[in-house]
Amino acid sequence: FDFGTSGARCAAIGADGAPLCDDVSVTWGAARERSQSAADWVEALHALLDAVPADVRSRVSRIGVSGTSGTCLLCDAATRLPSHGRGPPRMYDFNVAKQARGDAGARALELIGAAAPPLHVARAGSSGLAKLVAWHFEDPLKPGEVLSHQAEFVASQLLRPHSASPPFTSDWHNALKTGFDVRSLTWPEWLTNPSTELGAIVAGRLPEVVPPGAPVGTVSDEVVQRWGLRPGCVVCAGTTDSNAAFLASGATETGDAVTSLGSTLAIKMLSAVPVDDSTRGVYSHRLGDLWLAGGASNVGCAVLREECFSPLELRELSEIIDPDMEPPVPGYYPLPRATVGERFPVNEPDRLPVLTPVPESRTEFLHSILHAVGRVEAQGYGALASLGASPLRRVYTCGGGARNPTWTRMRQRMLGVDVEEAPRTEAAVGVALLALRGGGRSK
Repeated sequence: FDFGTSGARCAAIGADGAPLCDDVSVTWGAARERSQSAADWVEALHALLDAVPADVRSRVSRIGVSGTSGTCLLCDAATRLPSHGRGPPRMYDFNVAKQARGDAGARALELIGAAAPPLHVARAGSSGLAKLVAWHFEDPLKPGEVLSHQAEFVASQLLRPHSASPPFTSDWHNALKTGFDVRSLTWPEWLTNPSTELGAIVAGRLPEVVPPGAPVGTVSDEVVQRWGLRPGCVVCAGTTDSNAAFLASGATETGDAVTSLGSTLAIKMLSAVPVDDSTRGVYSHRLGDLWLAGGASNVGCAVLREECFSPLELRELSEIIDPDMEPPVPGYYPLPRATVGERFPVNEPDRLPVLTPVPESRTEFLHSILHAVGRVEAQGYGALASLGASPLRRVYTCGGGARNPTWTRMRQRMLGVDVEEAPRTEAAVGVALLALRGGGRSK
C-alpha cells in the first residue's frame, strides 16, 4: 500500500515480482491533499482491501506500507488510536515555524538547533522531530502519547493487538527526519539524553526502528476474517513514498538515479557514501549497503500548465525543437508564479520566477523552459557530486516529462549519461518489492 500526496494505492505482486493487481486506488481530492485525518487513512485502507480481488487477497503472504515523508501524528500508546485534542496529522509540508500555534515552532527549532549536528535533516521545520517538539510546546505531551509516522500508523491497523512497548515500529526511512541515526542505526545521544530538555520531551515517545522490509508482526484475526487474508500473513516495515517509487524503477547499481519530472523536480541516486546538507534539502536514506541521496527543487512541469501549454501543443512543438541547440532565451528560472524561494540545488528563500523575455515563438518559449528545468536537474546532480556522492551513471525518468523524447535527448546531452524512461514507478509496487525481499539492497 502506498499512501501518497494525491491518494492511496495498492499493488499485489507474485514471488517473481510480476504484477497480479496494480490498478486499485483511492484519491483524496484537491481539498484533502494537504489535510487528511487518520480516519481518512483507515477508510482508504479498508476501501483498497475491499477492491483487491478475493483470490489475490487469499494468497497474500507479506504486506508493506509507504507513506509521505515527515507526515506524522500523536497516538495513545495503549490503543494505537490518535490522541484526543491534537488535531489532524501534521502532513509532510507542515512547517512548525509558520504553522505551529504561538511560539511553539520557534521554541522547538531553537531547542533542536542547539542539540542536533550541523546540517542534520531533523533541524528542518517540516521534520518529524520538529512536529513532535512543537506539539509539546503547544500543550505538554501527556502520559502515553507517542509519535507515529503515517506508514506505521496505517500498518498498525492490520496487526494483532500489541503487548510489547513501544506500540509502533517504524523504519530507517520514515524515522530519518525524526532524528534516527542511519549510520549507527540508533536514536542518537544528542536526542535521547534524559538529562537534557530535548531528551526529557522525547523519552518514551519515539517508535522502535527496524530495516525497511523487515517483519514487524502478523495480521490480526479480524483482518483475516473480514478480508480473507492468509492467517500468519506478515506485515513488514515500510518506507517513504518517494523511496518506494525509486525501488520500483529498476535502478540497482551505484550511480543509478531517478529524476521525477512532475509538478516539481526531484532527484534520487544510489551512492556508495551518504551525503547530507539540510540547508539545501539534501539527505541520504540507508538502503542496505548503499545510500539513496537526493533533493527536490521547486521548479518543474507546473509552469508548463501555467503558461497554457496543452498536451497536444507540447507534443507538436517538442517535435520541432532541436535538443542539441542552446535555448533561444538562456536565463529562465521556471518557478511557478505563486512560489517564492528555492530549496535545491541551492537554498535561496527569496528566489523569484524568471520567465522573461517571452519570445514571439511558442516553440522557442517551450525550448527555453525545458532547457531551464534540465539545467536545474544537472545542477542538482552536481550538488550531490560536490558533497562527495558517487559519480552519476544512468538516469531513469518518471512523471509526465518522462514521455517527451526531445526533452530526454536534451537532458541526456546536459547530464552526459544515458537517460531513459523508468519501466515502472508505482510506489505501491516498490513497497511490495521491499516486502517481498525483506529489506536489504535491491538487486
